[in-house]
Amino acid sequence: MRPATLSAPSPASARRGVRETALNPRDRSPAELGRRIKMLRVARELTLKDIETRGGISATHVSEIERGKASPTVGALGKIAAALGMRPASIVAPRLLPEVTVRRASRRSEGAVRWSGASIGAASDPIQDAELGLHLFTLPIGREPAIEHRHDGEEWLTVLSGVAEVRIEGRAFVMREGDSLHFHGTRTHAYANLGSSPAVLLIASHPRLAI
Repeated sequence: MRPATLSAPSPASARRGVRETALNPRDRSPAELGRRIKMLRVARELTLKDIETRGGISATHVSEIERGKASPTVGALGKIAAALGMRPASIVAPRLLPEVTVRRASRRSEGAVRWSGASIGAASDPIQDAELGLHLFTLPIGREPAIEHRHDGEEWLTVLSGVAEVRIEGRAFVMREGDSLHFHGTRTHAYANLGSSPAVLLIASHPRLAI
């Protein structure tokens, strides 16, 4: 329920409110909570094994929670929060998101995280009940995969600059500026940079990735 107010907030305070809550989850659904936990873990450059060591909770169980396959108990959430250096309440507190968001070019690199050598930043701010995620992946120079993973749903990508190699179940696709690729995220895929400068990819995923 939204609190009653007699006057609309100023544009500056509205923008400040969006920034301050940008990392909060939309709701308490297992899938959203799992995405939130994984995002926080990746942002801290922690592996599942790190969470197991720090929090005393099995890496397998944490993986199930991150994928929305299991709902954490109060005890499990406390252990995960401790491993992340956070309070449990700050992980699960719900909030409402706007129906329309604008992310200006000046904020392109804002909030970027490191993941296996790559830099990943949001290409848009989420809207209420969003299922689609848009991210900018900047791959470092090097022919070895910067990231390799798999996830539920679909993925679409296009190369904004540079030359990238996308390997899907071992099959390599060389992608140049303007090329695009669409595939099922359940197939193991990896990204490598074949050029002499960083490669930038715009990646859309459904459902949203936890990064």
